[in-house]
Amino acid sequence: MLIEIWERWRGYDKWIETEAKIDSSDLSEAEVASFRDRCGEDHIDYEWESTCWIRWADTEGKEHKNFYEVWEDSPLYQLYDGQSVTIRYNPVNADDFYIRGVLRSQVITTVKWKILPAAAALAFLIAWLILFVTGQRSR
Repeated sequence: MLIEIWERWRGYDKWIETEAKIDSSDLSEAEVASFRDRCGEDHIDYEWESTCWIRWADTEGKEHKNFYEVWEDSPLYQLYDGQSVTIRYNPVNADDFYIRGVLRSQVITTVKWKILPAAAALAFLIAWLILFVTGQRSR
């Protein structure tokens, strides 16, 4: 539901839908988060990322190429050379394209590696403050 609202707000629902062919795909391990623990040791978290080069033809038959990147938790991660993916391209500039699954992958990765850790740290801080304040009152 929210994604449809986002698409309408951004105008993607008015873009032209077509099938794009995957020319090549490449898997690589990419850093998604790094942190230092209490002992001062650095840690880096990695996830697998897929980069796919796609091509499609506009309504006039002109061919366009571009790429997208998704993380391993995306269904688009499983696609490989020769397969098709549904895209929408901008009728004003056919080089601009949109794939719903790419947006989903970006949102999931942001939530998982940025928002959830920040929310957990904030919850820990609030719990610690509550315990500290209630502990001070009981003295």
